[in-house]
Order: sequence, then structure tokens, then C-alpha cells
Amino acid sequence: MNIYDIAKEAGVSIATVSRVMNKPEAVNVKTRDRVLQIMERHGFSPKLGASVQRPKELAFFTSTRSLPVESSIISGIGEVAFAERMSVKLCALEDVPKKKEDLQAYFAEKGIGAAIFTTVPYTEEHFAELASAVPAVLVFNRLQTVRVPSIRADQRKGGYAAIQHLASMGHAHIAIVDEFTSPDHYERLAGAREAAADCGLREFGEEHLIRVRDLEDADRCAQIDHYLSRYPSTTALFVANDHFVPTLYRHFRIKGVPIPEALSIVGADDVPGSADLFPPLTTIRQPVKQMSMAAARYLIDRMQGAVQSTEPLDEVYDVQLVVRASTRMLEKEERD
Repeated sequence: MNIYDIAKEAGVSIATVSRVMNKPEAVNVKTRDRVLQIMERHGFSPKLGASVQRPKELAFFTSTRSLPVESSIISGIGEVAFAERMSVKLCALEDVPKKKEDLQAYFAEKGIGAAIFTTVPYTEEHFAELASAVPAVLVFNRLQTVRVPSIRADQRKGGYAAIQHLASMGHAHIAIVDEFTSPDHYERLAGAREAAADCGLREFGEEHLIRVRDLEDADRCAQIDHYLSRYPSTTALFVANDHFVPTLYRHFRIKGVPIPEALSIVGADDVPGSADLFPPLTTIRQPVKQMSMAAARYLIDRMQGAVQSTEPLDEVYDVQLVVRASTRMLEKEERD
């Protein structure tokens, strides 16, 4: 017997059962008594987060730098949480305690019943301890050394699709712009390398990777300029961050480098506004909002006792190449 069975027998929603357990004063007396009688008859004992004392806010941990680009994530989390009449708390990633013995007290003090992360605050081992202190999901990423609940996109397929598309348009000299900080970044690179091999292109060695980790936008542009000066035959870039592309467009426009006439660009994520750029950006779309909603739904079910902590969560969502106007077919004389 679980919360779904209770809701079905009582003829009410799961959210109503949750409110009976956590905020009974907000439920009609007749409905509340019916639910409680069914729970008592079946000897139902609420699981994680189902006591009145348990904090019930869902938290999204992010950084000041990332916040402006995470509107779709916040929208997905909020849509699910608000339907359950649950608050969403935005928390600073850097405020998470480093010591594992401080984690449980921190979440209790903040009134956090479950948490969503898009990046690991410190180490993978620390995040595993964190996920033991509070129900947590890592979205758009995964860990290499430990297993925690995660929801991510098929980055390998995305990397493959980007390079295959450019190769089909005659591009043989391609560079990849990425931070290369997480397993998913390297899965995207693995897909790109696989496509290069299948399409008969040169291998993506270290010299053709433009690493932009921890750089400001101006420095990223300078890094790309340096690469293009070293490899002037480059005809295309796979830029694995759509949020950076508008800045890159402006940079190239100032330098008199037309897109896609002089350089084709493929982005990643299809963030809001990608289709409104000039030219509209060809990109790899991942269902950001749906993934965020799935993370929120899973955690709310954990908090309400509908799923157990031992039930694994490792969901991989499909990606899609969206072809727009930032890539072009090379003429025969432009190809090697």
C-alpha cells in the first residue's frame, strides 16, 4: 500500500493525500477523515517527508553566474511544484556545507525537503553524501565514480549529430568549443569523434578542441580568435553552449566575419532565443523543461512517500538536430 493506492481508494488526488499527512488543516474535514480512515484500516505508514515536521520546500541550487540562463529549468520545476501547492526555493550553490556532518542540519534549517542540482558543488563523493542527507537529483549531468539519481540528455548522440550535419555540408575542418568539465561534455566529444571517423574526417585531437572553462565571454572569443589564426582553413565550429553564441555572433560581426558565409556554427541545447538570432542558430535540442519537470516530479514523489530511495533513477532523454541558417553547404571549390 502506497500513497497512490490511498488516493485511488479515497477518490482523491495524490496531492490531497499529501496535504492530509502534512497540512491537515488545509483539507475538508470529511475528506480528511475518509483518507485517515483508509490509512488506518490498511496500516499505512508514511515514508520519507510525510510527517508534519518534515520540511516541504523543493530547492533548486544554482550560482549567480548560471541563474540568468536557467529560466527553462526553473519554469519546469515551478510548473510541477506549484501544481502540488509546493514552494520552490532558489539557493546558492556555494552555500552548501563542505563537511558531510553539516549537511543534514543545513537542509533542515533551510526548510528544504528535496533538492535539484545541475552541477556538483564540490566533489562527486561529497554529492553522494549530500544525496544521502536529502533527496536530490542531478539534472543535465551525471557522476563517474558514484551513483546518484540523475536525468540527462543523450549527449553522445548530440555530438554525433552536430558533426555529421557539418560533414554532410562539406565541412572537413571543424573545431569544438566546450568547457570539458563533466562526463556529459566528454560523452558529447565521444559522439563527435565517432561521427568524424564515420564521415572520414580528421580525428578531433587535443589541438582541435577549444577549451573555454572558467573564462569570461571576452576571453572565450579571444581563445577562438587564437585558434582561427592558427588554423585559418577552419570552416565550422561546434559551440557546445547556445548562451555564448549571441556574444560570439557580435564578436564576429565586429571583426567582419559573416555567419555562415565565412564560418558555419552549430550550437547545443536550443535555448530560448536561438531561433531569433541572425542568422537563426542550427543547434542540438534537448528537452530542458521536460527534464526539469521529471526531476521535480520524482523528488515530490520521494517526499510524499510514493517512491522509495532505493528505486533507481537514471533517465536519458533523446536529443534532436534543429537545422536553421547558421550552417551552409560548401561549394566544391571550397572543399579540400
